[in-house]
Amino acid sequence: MHLNLAVNYTAVILLAAALFVIGLYGVLTRKSAIGILLSLELMSMAIMINLITMGHFVNPSPLNSWFFTIFLMVIVASEVGIGLALIIAIYRSNHTSEVDDLDRLKG
Repeated sequence: MHLNLAVNYTAVILLAAALFVIGLYGVLTRKSAIGILLSLELMSMAIMINLITMGHFVNPSPLNSWFFTIFLMVIVASEVGIGLALIIAIYRSNHTSEVDDLDRLKG
């Protein structure tokens, strides 16, 4: 049995916009570097949903959607690795991950 589910692009774009706004709120209000990194990941996922949806809308070939997905997952994974390495390095030198307590980086 094959189910043909029609995708409502407006709903998907609204979902991506809501995820992006929630992530932006988290970036602007969090004090912990880990919380900021998680909020940035939420924003990245919203961008990924948006790009995949637009890629499918412009060219409905499933290969393009897979390419966008794999490419963006690699970029997000590298972002997480670099972000965690920076957070660990800052924690080792300052013994805190609170962003407000980091004043050693000022010139």
